Amino acid sequence: MSSFIGHSLTAVTIGIVFNSPRKPSLYRLGWYFWLIVISSFPDLDHFIPWLHQSAHQQSRITHSLTFALILPICTIFILTTIGIRGSKLKLYSWQVILAGLSQVLLDLLVGVVGIPLFYPFSRQNFKLPWGILPSAGKLDLGNYYLYRNLLIEMGVLLPILSLVIIIRYRLFPPHQMRVALLSLPSISACFMFWAYNLSR
Repeated sequence: MSSFIGHSLTAVTIGIVFNSPRKPSLYRLGWYFWLIVISSFPDLDHFIPWLHQSAHQQSRITHSLTFALILPICTIFILTTIGIRGSKLKLYSWQVILAGLSQVLLDLLVGVVGIPLFYPFSRQNFKLPWGILPSAGKLDLGNYYLYRNLLIEMGVLLPILSLVIIIRYRLFPPHQMRVALLSLPSISACFMFWAYNLSR
């Protein structure tokens, strides 16, 4: 699985890309926090025994598409109930759906643990034969692999997420944009190669 930091940065990036920076800061921060909650929701299996994989034939049922979309669907229902409609509802709906699915996507890209994508309709686990993200190291301040894997994960994600925001808001003039388009994916690719070569 990816780290909480990786999931959170991805969720916030989704919010930044779809939200206008002109909106009140407190409103944006609250919405970003909710996107982080949505993206982290499938990791409840670490804290609730009856959701843990040991209680489900070693299947991480919380990482199925169905479970990952529970909070997004509830959020869309609430938004509709309070009167949000049209393009605004569509905008928010895309954000919560992408935030929910980002958890599943990032964990798939680790390529270590199989994920029952279609649970409860099927218990079949899906796992990529390779990984371009490291797994989250054990949460122990003395654990070297915690820091190494976090460094690799940030090296993969931050350049790509930054590039998405740069392109979305055209933050650089054309000549600097060309440099960003070349350099940021290259940096990310180097860390992907490092992650790919980790033992799994």
